[in-house]
Amino acid sequence: MINTVIETNNFKWIDVVLPSREELQQLAKTYAIHLTSIQDCLQPNHLPKYEKIGDIFFIIARGYDEKARLNASNVLDLTRKLAIFWGSNFLITVHRVELNYLTEILQKWQTNALDSPTQFQILCDLLQAISISYEVPLDTAEGMLDEIENKIFMRKIKGFNLSFQEIYLLRRKISVYQRMLHLALEVLAKLNTVSEKHTPLLQNIKDDTHRLMFIAEQLSENVNHLLNLHVSLTSNRTNEVMRVLTVFSVFFMPITFIVGVYGMNFRYLPELEMQYGYFYVWLIMLGITATLFIWFKRKGFL
Repeated sequence: MINTVIETNNFKWIDVVLPSREELQQLAKTYAIHLTSIQDCLQPNHLPKYEKIGDIFFIIARGYDEKARLNASNVLDLTRKLAIFWGSNFLITVHRVELNYLTEILQKWQTNALDSPTQFQILCDLLQAISISYEVPLDTAEGMLDEIENKIFMRKIKGFNLSFQEIYLLRRKISVYQRMLHLALEVLAKLNTVSEKHTPLLQNIKDDTHRLMFIAEQLSENVNHLLNLHVSLTSNRTNEVMRVLTVFSVFFMPITFIVGVYGMNFRYLPELEMQYGYFYVWLIMLGITATLFIWFKRKGFL
C-alpha cells in the first residue's frame, strides 16, 4: 500500500506498507531508484546499512519490535526493518508492518502544519526513534539480569528456578541489541559526511545511540559474568555433594570391613563362640564411627 503522507512545495514523503514487487518496481521507475536497492527492500533479514547510488541516498535501519515473542533471540524476530530512500524532492519509507514510532513522527509533523520539514529532519526523527526503541528492551534486560542474579544467590528459596537456557537467551537478546546499535552508529558516521549543516541534528542521535550502546555493553559484560558465576556455583554444588558422599563412604568403610570379616565362611572364628561377641563388635563399630566423626569435625570436613 502506497500513501503520500506529507507533500510540500519542496518534497513529497511517501510511506509504503507491505509492498508488492510490482509496486516497488513502479516506485523505482518513477524516482530513478536502482534495482539493487529495491531488492534489498524485499529481503526481511537485511542488516542496517547506508549507501548512495547516484543522487539517491538509501538507508536500511532496524528498530526493536514491540510485539516480539518472549523467546525471540535473533535479529529477524527481535527487530523490524525500515528502508528509507531520499532524493532532492522525495522521501520514501518502506516497511512490512505498521510502526508506532513512524506514526508518531507523522502525527508530529501533521500537527505542526506551519512548520515545513525537510527530508533530513524527518530522516533524523526516524533514526532517533529507531535508536530510542532499544531503550525499553534494554531496561527489561536489566530487570531480568537482576532477577537472574537473585535466582543464583537465592536458589534454595522455593519458587526460584534457574536454567542455563534462561541466561543464554538473555545473552542472545543483548547481543542483538548491541549489534544493531553498533551498525546504527556506522550509518550515522556515514551520514555525517553528507552535509556539515546537519551535524547538530545527527549529534543528538549519536549521543542517544552511544548511551544505549554503553548500556548494552555493560549488560553484556554482566550477563557473561553471571553465566560464569552460575557455572562456578553449579560446579561447586556438585563438588559439595561429592564431598558429602565421600565423607559418608569413609564412615561405612571400616564398618563394612568388620562385617565382611565376620561374614566369612570359615569354620573357626574365635569371636563367634564368645557370649557377648555380638555386642563387642557393635561397640567397636560405634567407637570407630564416633572417632571418625570427632576427627572430621576437628579438621573441618563436616
